[in-house]
Amino acid sequence: MTINASGDGTADDEGPRKRGWRISAAVGLAAVLTGGGLVALQATGSPAPGGSEPAANIASHTGPLTSEETREASRIATGTATGQRPTPQGEKQNTKDNKAEKNAAGGSGAEVLDTRRPPRAKSAAVSVPDSEAEVQLYDYASDSLITRLVDLRSGKVLRSARQHEVQPPPTLAEARQAVKVILADRRLGEGMRASYKAETKKPLTSPSQLLIQGMSFLGSRAEGVKGAEQVSQCGAHRCVQLFVRIPGGKWIDTSRIVIDLSAGRTAVIGL
Repeated sequence: MTINASGDGTADDEGPRKRGWRISAAVGLAAVLTGGGLVALQATGSPAPGGSEPAANIASHTGPLTSEETREASRIATGTATGQRPTPQGEKQNTKDNKAEKNAAGGSGAEVLDTRRPPRAKSAAVSVPDSEAEVQLYDYASDSLITRLVDLRSGKVLRSARQHEVQPPPTLAEARQAVKVILADRRLGEGMRASYKAETKKPLTSPSQLLIQGMSFLGSRAEGVKGAEQVSQCGAHRCVQLFVRIPGGKWIDTSRIVIDLSAGRTAVIGL
């Protein structure tokens, strides 16, 4: 599992501490019934993500793109620059991959994860053109990681490749979508809302009201844990765990909740 700094940019002096699966609870604010046991959604002093190797190796940036270049590269890679799905050369697609690409919220176009200058090989005789950009996306329709090389001048996709069962860290947009999945869950949504209201005296209506960190979750991490069968597809599916903080307040304990973004459902493990 890999922690991604997918907050809203607010500085956090405490930060998540590595203490295995559980988060020590200072104040229990809500509990919801799931299966045969109780899962507490609690305001706590600090979260505790488990340390591990990154789920995917991301190439280093070789030069920053401007904000405008980043937006344009994303539009080209998702097909929104022309209003059509990109049909790049070099991408081998099966029947499943031929579906219209979808983002985390179910909208048209794959989810943009990262945009950068292409890596430059040390032995390359010719430098990479300034007009080229590399875009990583996740297609929820086919559960595949896509890497596309685009040309900003021509507006074309030059090269594209897909990988399955590769899970980079989630973006802030994906982490917020995961919160929406929790809030839509009858078992867990009420508990999260109650935790927020107890701390702030205000209703929780949007993920943007929370400070969120997310990490990718693989089913192999739950081996031997009660409820592991519920997350057995994680890895092939896009699954995340969250660390959620109330701004100016405490942490909401979501340490046992796994959100399967591909299936749009939650699982509670480790009871």
